[in-house]
Amino acid sequence: MPESSSSDPKSNHTEKIYGITNIKPYVPLLFDLDRLNYDSWKEFFKTHCIGYKVFDHLDGSSTNIDDQEWETVFNIGKQWLYGSLTQTVLQSIITSDAITTEVWKAIKNIVA
Repeated sequence: MPESSSSDPKSNHTEKIYGITNIKPYVPLLFDLDRLNYDSWKEFFKTHCIGYKVFDHLDGSSTNIDDQEWETVFNIGKQWLYGSLTQTVLQSIITSDAITTEVWKAIKNIVA
């Protein structure tokens, strides 16, 4: 049986997250206001984040804010969000220094 690159489950979990720079194979559609596909997009995105154990970064329940790794994963989640939006949606929600939770809420507020 092959050995894992690390015996630390948290480290293995984080390595998986770092390996995803292009979200499109996992979330195969862009959130597009013209297509009214928010519910479908949200289901793909949320399922992906739950599977990679980072949904707490979206919903705001993550509590390790003083941790360097937490901040890195937080920004990867934000990168995933930005990569799954049309230019129109991205331009309407993007703000300087927003945290992932704020981006998630801004997207939700567009359709509310």
